[in-house]
Amino acid sequence: MRRVRVLAATALTATLLAACVRPVDVDPTGTAAPDTTSSTPTSTSTSEHSSSSSSTTGPTLQETDLPDTLRVAISFDQPGVGLREGDTYSGLDTDVARYVARYLGISRITFVEGVTDQRQTLLATGQADLVLGAYTMTPERAEEVTFAGPYLTTGQGLLVRSRSRIRTPADLPGFTTCSVQGSRSTAELVDNHPGLHLTMRERLSDCVDLLEDNKVNAVTSDAAILRGYARASEAPDKLRTGGTTFTTEQWGVAMRREDTDLCQDVRAALADMVDTGAWKRSVRENLGPTKAIGKRTATPPQLKACPPPRPSSSSTSGSPSPSSS
Repeated sequence: MRRVRVLAATALTATLLAACVRPVDVDPTGTAAPDTTSSTPTSTSTSEHSSSSSSTTGPTLQETDLPDTLRVAISFDQPGVGLREGDTYSGLDTDVARYVARYLGISRITFVEGVTDQRQTLLATGQADLVLGAYTMTPERAEEVTFAGPYLTTGQGLLVRSRSRIRTPADLPGFTTCSVQGSRSTAELVDNHPGLHLTMRERLSDCVDLLEDNKVNAVTSDAAILRGYARASEAPDKLRTGGTTFTTEQWGVAMRREDTDLCQDVRAALADMVDTGAWKRSVRENLGPTKAIGKRTATPPQLKACPPPRPSSSSTSGSPSPSSS
């Protein structure tokens, strides 16, 4: 068994961030678990995995010290993506997290709530080893953290009430739109669609509550997330997504800037998840069939190369750069 190494050793100031943490065992027979015929992974030096790697021969990992418990930040309030109900966690991001943990030979996960504008801080302060949480890969953010992926392609969209006439951002002037603090959705609308009335909330579920209470006219975020809220809504407050998406977003698994060896292993796990069919099953079960989510989202994106070894970021003092959702 590999020895435990704390991946993020920065001291935590107790008042910095109130993250909700609860341990969850990884189920080796769960929906997104790797093939159980896989041999036990060993920590040996190897070249980067290609997308053709297979779990039936057993993964060959980088010389990376891994913890016994993997701390993964996900959303807790997003149906189909990351949802906590009591002691149960569901959604695409939880499936990806479990698959990665199993591939790395880690038997236990602690899920941490990854609020949008706190995700980078969770890494910088050592409260999470990996961050999913519908975390869009951008060049600016890649300067501060290391990404493995992408593992999903989606786009920014709108969520409205079923009888609303709003279908595109061009219909928004004069109406009030809700978005989460620190999200790319907000910046996109402000930059390209002037004249909007915006209100900000910490969590997307807070925006959806306002929409159902007729206090805002639309909610904006990634369409893969919004469809989950639409599917979960019930009459008389039935919700729908508005029209087509108007950006391209690719979600990645984020880790500390210096964890480039870990990136290689996570990238290999993502490739294996696609090869075994577990990725396709998870997307279909959590987000919907191709007809509902579109071919772009239903197709696994091409994985990008991990960055070469690099030092930690000078900005890991708990003050993250502007984020996108």
